[in-house]
Amino acid sequence: MLLFNINNLEKMKQRYKIYTPILLLAVLAISFSACKKDGFLEVPPKGALTDVTTFSSESNADLFLNDIYNQLPDLNNEYQTSEQYSDNSFCGAAWETGQSVVRAGSINPNNVPTGPGTNVGPGMWDWESNYTKIRKCNVFLQQVEKYKTNFSADWIKQRTAEVTYLRAFFYMCLFESYGGVPLITVPLDNKTQGDDIFFGRGTTDETLAFIEKDCDAAAAVLPLTASQAGRPTKGAALALKGWVELFAASPLANPSNDATKWAKAAATNKEVMNLNQYSLFPDYAAQFLAVNNNNSETIFARQYATPAKGGHREGYLGPVKVNGVQQAWGNLAPTQGLVDDYSMDNGLPITDPASGYNPQDPYKNREQRFYKSIIYDGSSWQGDVITTRVGGNNEVDLGSNSDITNTGYYGRKTLDESILGQTSLNLGASTANFIYFRYAEVLLSYAEAQNEAAGPDASVYDAVNKVRARSALPGVKPGLNQSQMRDYIRRERRIELAFEDKRWFDIRRWKITAGATGVLNTPVYAMKIVKDPATGKLTYTQVKIFQNVYFDQQNWMPIPQVEIDKNKKLVQNPGY
Repeated sequence: MLLFNINNLEKMKQRYKIYTPILLLAVLAISFSACKKDGFLEVPPKGALTDVTTFSSESNADLFLNDIYNQLPDLNNEYQTSEQYSDNSFCGAAWETGQSVVRAGSINPNNVPTGPGTNVGPGMWDWESNYTKIRKCNVFLQQVEKYKTNFSADWIKQRTAEVTYLRAFFYMCLFESYGGVPLITVPLDNKTQGDDIFFGRGTTDETLAFIEKDCDAAAAVLPLTASQAGRPTKGAALALKGWVELFAASPLANPSNDATKWAKAAATNKEVMNLNQYSLFPDYAAQFLAVNNNNSETIFARQYATPAKGGHREGYLGPVKVNGVQQAWGNLAPTQGLVDDYSMDNGLPITDPASGYNPQDPYKNREQRFYKSIIYDGSSWQGDVITTRVGGNNEVDLGSNSDITNTGYYGRKTLDESILGQTSLNLGASTANFIYFRYAEVLLSYAEAQNEAAGPDASVYDAVNKVRARSALPGVKPGLNQSQMRDYIRRERRIELAFEDKRWFDIRRWKITAGATGVLNTPVYAMKIVKDPATGKLTYTQVKIFQNVYFDQQNWMPIPQVEIDKNKKLVQNPGY
């Protein structure tokens, strides 16, 4: 367990401009040999924390590194996930950027939504904070090299690889939102360098190559299995690389549809598969619970060491009224569009006449992931039956006048049903990890990239069918052409990865957000259920609750105007 000397950590924050929203969060369940018997670091009790002191020993430098880990997006403590920016979830709170900015088509350089994480600090793709994190990585790499005689060769090799991976992670957060960005590998200091601290943007390809290089360097050193929970592995480095390559091969960043880019993404994701280190966890839903942290499917995840510093998804995102009391904010309300994309248990989409779907009994005989992901009218939660019908205990709030679901649904996946609510909404925290990369995503990323590069060959079917088989679904129908397989894979990604902060990036890179049929330029629907008092029969009607507005240029975020004003070398993204 990490032990902090608060005074010295505060000095370190000031010296290296560390911005830590929860300073004492023990992100990693890792035991360092950094402490004396009294639990404090062996650093001078008085005076400034100097470079010499910070990097005088492996234990002191590990404290600095731990704070970099602490900068990873804290997505289990977010009340507005990126699902609310996408077509997977809708929260009617007008003050939240999901509705007021993203879905209103009003993204501009002065109100850039910075993504999930804003509840505990700057958002996931916040420009300034990511460069602060990158600077910390560069400081670490520079100082370890400067004071290398203080460290063992093995420690330098391992820790340098870890920080190189973390730098790639923070650049990924910028890349998948802005495209090409300034590429900085050394700490900058405006006191001594003046305007030389300002860099122009690299191109999209240059930024991709930079991230690939960092991932390759990390992968060459990192072990196949983590020595301590939360540290990156070779698989984590390759998974990150494979994801940014998939993003770069997609229509948003690859308008000419260069097949070699798809092939490169397929090859990297195949490398992860060929490591033979990962397998699909048998229970789709249970893999997200604390008891199964760091399971066979997890590739890289943020760790929460103690409940006091854990995640609060259940209080922010769970069902609102349970057993007669309000216990959560209900900020994860799946849309009717997402619900309709879950297939029947025979594997057929509900739009197929042979599927057996009945729109007046819509929740019968759906696939397993539906029941493990969605709370719908008649679902059981914590011993209560949730009813979103008119007159029910969670009657759908079509007018967004309360915290109750605006769509007639709540999310179930990633929530721990054993964490009970209180009237104060002060739920107990969970130590469940937030998983950034898992093996099912790698399989689907490989399938997508290989299908685009070479068509739906046997390896594409095999990867997709492995994911479907876990949920007792039959394999994809044979004989599909490339376009038909593309549709299957995209639907599979939406369902398999729902509520994991993936959909927002997928719909943007696929460029399916805008236009007449764009998923963020068409209405949001809820399910209104009315019970006939005489017969008890339920009638199901889809009701429009919001009209999305979205423009094509918004698939790339604008660079914040405040950054443009500071750095005249920056060129704004088109359309802003």
